[in-house]
Amino acid sequence: MTGRQGPEAAEERRKRPPGAQGRKNGKKDRSQVFFAAAGVGGVLVVALILVLAVMWPKEKPARRETEAKVPMSRPVVTGLAPDSYSSSPSTEVFARIASREDDPAPLTAEEMFPKKDVLRDEVSGAEPALRLSVLDDDCGKAVWGRGLGEVLQDGGCTQAVRGLYTDEKKGFRVLVAAYNLGDEEAADRAVEAFGAGAGGFVKLPDKTPKGFGEGFSLARGLAMGHYALITWAERTDGKGAGTNGALLSLVVTAAKAEGLYARAAG
Repeated sequence: MTGRQGPEAAEERRKRPPGAQGRKNGKKDRSQVFFAAAGVGGVLVVALILVLAVMWPKEKPARRETEAKVPMSRPVVTGLAPDSYSSSPSTEVFARIASREDDPAPLTAEEMFPKKDVLRDEVSGAEPALRLSVLDDDCGKAVWGRGLGEVLQDGGCTQAVRGLYTDEKKGFRVLVAAYNLGDEEAADRAVEAFGAGAGGFVKLPDKTPKGFGEGFSLARGLAMGHYALITWAERTDGKGAGTNGALLSLVVTAAKAEGLYARAAG
């Protein structure tokens, strides 16, 4: 049966409520528009969240309390120092003792300065023998200078071992000192501070022969893992110069530090 046509069909269409025509299709069109808009909106929301996540201030982790400084007495204000000084930071040779956590055993005087120890130097021909050694658990007693003392305290210095070698026949004296710090960074800073403007140097042990450090002398600082090693050499007659081969060789020979190398070797 065919649909109505002519005037009757036209009259029926006029009687339908406004918008009735194509309502089904209209619903479909509006749904498509809605979901399309929702999809775009969702993308914008996600993008906004990502932007806020990047820009929003992040809560910083609580800062760890600074470790308490190692107790240390205040060093004396003045003392003697070498005429020339050089220093070097730690190297991979001492990687196994880069920090005290890796190398917790305290130093001993015997380990650093074995009894009857002798420094045999080929260039100078000198053979300075160990005359005395002293171990301090207070690094403030083994240096002079308040500035240097602060550097050692900030670096966690817990021990200082000093040893004096002499060869009166050849006319040479050598002082060796090792400082036990927290890590190699602290040791690097320490060896720089001994020769920089921190103000201070190794304090001579009691019973050091008179005149040490009053004439010309050379010194060298080496960071060996978490240790700062200082070697200081002079002629007993006080003569010398920065280019003196014998003194330069002696400060290198004195840095043999077999005890520290043994620790580094594991």
